[in-house]
Amino acid sequence: MSWQVRTMGDVWRFTAVIAAVMLLGSLALRFLMLPVDLAMRTLLPGSAMAILLGGPIAWVVGQRMREVSRLGERLEHALRHDLLTGVHTRLSFYRTAKAPGDRPRAVIVTDIDNFKGLNDRYGHFAGDQALRQFAAILTAHCRASDIVARFGGEEFVIVILDAGAAEGLAIAERLCARVRASPIFFGEHRLRLTASFGVADLPPGGEMDTAIQQADRALYRAKHTGRDRACLFDPARDGAAIPMGTAAAWPPQPPISAASNG
Repeated sequence: MSWQVRTMGDVWRFTAVIAAVMLLGSLALRFLMLPVDLAMRTLLPGSAMAILLGGPIAWVVGQRMREVSRLGERLEHALRHDLLTGVHTRLSFYRTAKAPGDRPRAVIVTDIDNFKGLNDRYGHFAGDQALRQFAAILTAHCRASDIVARFGGEEFVIVILDAGAAEGLAIAERLCARVRASPIFFGEHRLRLTASFGVADLPPGGEMDTAIQQADRALYRAKHTGRDRACLFDPARDGAAIPMGTAAAWPPQPPISAASNG
């Protein structure tokens, strides 16, 4: 049996239980080891001593158990979530989402347009800020039941539950518009951020890896037909695997000045 001590309420309960056990143990030993009349005469001071000794010790132990529990939770969160963006890691994604289900799902693969160029021109701090903002937009405009994960670099994968291809495409288009409407501010610069999205259907019982590959091919088409858009996987156009192209120069259009609209 393991005792999970996570909150101060748990610490108080742990302390009360341990103090009660010590008190009962003290009483049992007293009546077993001493004559009854002597046990009765020492009942009150002996009980007080057990509580005075056991209570503080149990409190200290409970506090340490709470600290260990909280540390374990932080470590578990760190293993499951990307340190920079706070979304699921690739490993956590596969643990959570890969199992075949009996509910339809839409898979979205997305990344920031020309991200390498942004890093090269403005530095990695600007790149990190762009990734954090991008992840925040994806998370804020997806449901709590959906899964948002960073697969590496600027690439993210989203699983939308109880959604088909058409609904997944509509969600991707809304996300695309939201990213476009949310420039990032870095120093004196106000930079337009855009992203491309590929969408694929994942029917009940379908393979997650297959859907991700299809969405990735649709993303490739979105990149090579102008970026800043969402494309739905089409076997006629996306059937062959295509290697990802190289990043173009940043920005896709000049930075927006403080006086500019949009």
